[in-house]
Amino acid sequence: MDIDTIEHMFEYGSVIPLTLHPESATRQEQVRALQEKISRLESPQIDHPVLPSHPSLEALFSGGGMRRGVSYELHGGYSLLWSLLAAPSQHGHWSALIGLGHLGFQAAADLGVDLDRVVVVKNPGSGWFQIASALADAVSLVVLAPQGTLPPISQRDRLHARLRERGSTLIVHGQWPGHEGRLVVEQCRWEGLDRGAGVLQTQHLTLAHHTKRSATPRRVHTVISADGLHAAPLAPVQVLGGQSTDQQTPHDEGHTLERVAG
Repeated sequence: MDIDTIEHMFEYGSVIPLTLHPESATRQEQVRALQEKISRLESPQIDHPVLPSHPSLEALFSGGGMRRGVSYELHGGYSLLWSLLAAPSQHGHWSALIGLGHLGFQAAADLGVDLDRVVVVKNPGSGWFQIASALADAVSLVVLAPQGTLPPISQRDRLHARLRERGSTLIVHGQWPGHEGRLVVEQCRWEGLDRGAGVLQTQHLTLAHHTKRSATPRRVHTVISADGLHAAPLAPVQVLGGQSTDQQTPHDEGHTLERVAG
């Protein structure tokens, strides 16, 4: 299949939907074609140890961005995902979404994701892991929603070795043993409603990055509005089943909607 023939305009923005052939040899030919296409279009710094990051997210990572050649767990809303993909795509990196074709691409574009550098495998079926492994050779970022039981550790180790060799980064929406870090939406609050009336206008997110190297997660607070993504003073974290450190006054209650832990 010629990669150029599968380009298609989605409802919002331009992404590349891709259906990989079940036969290994044909699938490898498709991936090679995709690699050649991407290599003609991209110009990222492949020798840099971390991926570019939005300024408001840099404090989440010790190196200022997601490390290349490792995997991360992602827990929470998709605003975090789009925020992570925006800066790499703007700097020429390609991303592949596997099993996540149902997402709203208008929201991705609004947060700065270059949809011309996004490949989408909407329905990977039982071959989702093989597809992820193949696309790790072609793109800088592989975003995966596992479809069923995770493969054995030996297969995951081979994928991690491939990530290190290629310098690709894997983001798994859900549980993934052996991850470098866990990215979590700890608190989400909307503004704009006034006692049941009005329009949701601003989203406040408290984000955390948990790693095995530190007992204390890195946290940032971001604000998403019509003007895009911005950093804000770190908000107090409210934990499920616990007490919030944020003492909200009565007049605020009609103006915010809050969702905790994603």
